[in-house]
Order: sequence, then C-alpha cells, then structure tokens
Amino acid sequence: MPIQKLAWKFLVIGSKGSGKSSFISFMVYGEMAPGIPRSMIKKTVTREIDGKRYSVDILFQEADEDAGKVMGTATGMIVIIDLTNPESLGFAEKVIARAYEMNKINVYIVGNKTDLKYEAQIWKEDLEKLSKRFGSKFYMVSCKDGTGFDGILDDMVDKIISRNVLRK
Repeated sequence: MPIQKLAWKFLVIGSKGSGKSSFISFMVYGEMAPGIPRSMIKKTVTREIDGKRYSVDILFQEADEDAGKVMGTATGMIVIIDLTNPESLGFAEKVIARAYEMNKINVYIVGNKTDLKYEAQIWKEDLEKLSKRFGSKFYMVSCKDGTGFDGILDDMVDKIISRNVLRK
C-alpha cells in the first residue's frame, strides 16, 4: 500500500517564558534539549487511518509577538499558556481569535507548567472555557518533567488528517 506524504507547519505560539522551546523539544526529541534554535525543527510521523498510510513531516516553528506575520502559512497552531502567568491567557485569547478570523481551524491549546501547581494562576477550568469558546482541544503538560505529553502529537495529526485530508 502506498504512503501518502504530507508536509505541515505547526506554529508554537505563546508569550515570552511560556515554554515554547521546551514544548517543541519534548514533541520532537521526547525530552527537554537545551539550545533549541528558533528556526524550524522537523519531526516525521507515520500514521495509518482508515486503511491509508500517511507520512507527515511536521515543521515546528516558534512564534510570540511576531505570530501574526507567519500565521497564514501554518497548517496548525499550538498555543502555549503559562499557567503561572495570568497575562499568558489574555495573549492566547488574542492569538486564537486572530487565527479563527483567518479561518484557521487546527488550533490546539496547551497549558504548560503543571509542575508548578502551587504557583498556578490559570486553572484547567479556564482552559476548558477557552477550548469551548473556540472549539479547540486543550492539553495540560509540564515541559519541565515531561508529564502530559503522551499521545498529544498523534492526536493532533489524526485530527488534521481527518479534517483536512480524508474529507476531500
């Protein structure tokens, strides 16, 4: 059975200090790797859905205040929210609203720093409200200790294939 090759760009967007580089590191390498460059980093994922095989090259690109300049070229957006910084939630709401204005439907919300639960100022319920408002899925992770990452990338890839490839 032939493999359909796909290439996608995921923007990883968040306010400064939200953990964008660490998130990319866990998604690509499975651990926190120091010194991740701000350029694009590639990960290849192979999936089988409904009897069809896909090889997906995902390019992860980090963005913060400059997100609006590069949103138009992204297949998916992962918006990182620092659970210890209430301003991070407001930044995320603006980014997600802008993405939906541009008809971007592959937007995922990630609450980071679950390891700092005693310093948290944003809660799971806040992410649930944001998720329902925009119809985006949300995840809770800790880029410091790696909790919450199981299945995130597979879930995102499956959803995008289902939404964008299988419906054609």
